[in-house]
Amino acid sequence: MKIEIYDPAMCCSTGVCGPSVDPELVRIQEALRQIQKQAPAVQVARYGLSSDPQAFVANPAVAELLKTAGPQCLPLVFVDGEPVSKGAYPDNDQLRSLLKNSGFEVTFGVKYKVTSCCGPGCC
Repeated sequence: MKIEIYDPAMCCSTGVCGPSVDPELVRIQEALRQIQKQAPAVQVARYGLSSDPQAFVANPAVAELLKTAGPQCLPLVFVDGEPVSKGAYPDNDQLRSLLKNSGFEVTFGVKYKVTSCCGPGCC
């Protein structure tokens, strides 16, 4: 399985930088990190319009969408060469479903409780 994300022009490769970070960019970056951690067989490629414009030209579907809809169609997300999202990143449930359909189980947003035992009778 291969996930390809074509991002709009951003200040850095992930957009998770600068004085005001978009929480949606943080969410998708963490989701991609979890995919790579829990399902290493899934290939993830992310291309930025400002940092990797050749990738946009090299994919005929992306080039055509940019030509007809303009940069407002970004981000574009493809799974195994098929478009799955235009103008927004898929939410975690959509990603989970796409992965499950390809035989991968990935959990997103799990919060681990950190416990510390430095009280009386513990250390």
